Amino acid sequence: MLKRFFLFTILSLSISCFSQKELLLVYTGNMGVYITNHTSSVLIDGLHTEYGKDYLFPPVSLTHKITHQLRPDAIIFTHHHGDHFSAPLADEYLKANKTALLYGSQQITKEISTHPDRLISIITNDYTPQTSVLKDLKITGIKINHAGKRHITVENVGYIIDFGHKKILHVGDTNWMEDIHLFDQLQLIKKDIDIAILPYWMLLEHQAPILIKKYINPKRIIATHISPRITKDELFDLQNKYPTVDFLTKLEQRIQL
Repeated sequence: MLKRFFLFTILSLSISCFSQKELLLVYTGNMGVYITNHTSSVLIDGLHTEYGKDYLFPPVSLTHKITHQLRPDAIIFTHHHGDHFSAPLADEYLKANKTALLYGSQQITKEISTHPDRLISIITNDYTPQTSVLKDLKITGIKINHAGKRHITVENVGYIIDFGHKKILHVGDTNWMEDIHLFDQLQLIKKDIDIAILPYWMLLEHQAPILIKKYINPKRIIATHISPRITKDELFDLQNKYPTVDFLTKLEQRIQL
C-alpha cells in the first residue's frame, strides 16, 4: 500500500510539473496572440478593431473574453498601426484589470492618458534590449524596424517573452532588411529563441529557411498576419512548403507549445 502511495505521489508531481511547463497560445487576430503558462500570461497585439478586409480582428465577444476571462498580466504592443493596437481598447482593459501592465513604444504609451504608473515604454533610439520582470516572466523589448520605407518613422518593437523554460519571440511588422543588416544588429541568434512568431511574408523570401536559421534559429515557427481573404490554394502552398510551421488563420485557434 505504501509503495503504491509513493508511486501515485511521484506520478502526480510529474503531471503537475509537466502542466506547469506546457504553454498555451490562443490566436486573437492578425498578429495577436495570448500566451499563458497557466500562472502568468501576456497578450501581444491582441486588442485592435476592424482595419481593413485583409486584417483579421477580434470581435467584441473576444475582446470581452480577453478583458474579463483571460485577463493577461500584460498587454503588449509592437506598434501603433490599427491592425495591432487600439488605444480605447487598451485603456478599457487597464481600467478593468487593476494590476495589468502595458508595454509599447512611446508612440503607443503617449496615447494612453490614464494609469501612467502601469505603462512600460520601450525606447527605440537604438537596438539596446530592455528587460523587465513581471511575476515569473522576463519581458524584453527591442527596436526592430518596421517593414517598408514609407513606415520608416513607425516605432516597431519586438519582444522576447522568457517563460523560464521557453523563450518566445514576436517581431511585429518587420522583414529581413538585409540592406541595413537589421538582424546582424539584433543578434537574436544569441538569445536561444524557442518559438518565433513571424509575419508570413518573412517566409516568402527565396532564402527564408537559410535566413531564419542564420539569424534566429528557433525550434518552432508560427506564421501570422495572414489575410482572411487568402485562398485555400495559397494557404495549402505555404503549408506544403513549410510543413512544420504553424499558420494562424482562425480566431481562437489554439496551439500547445
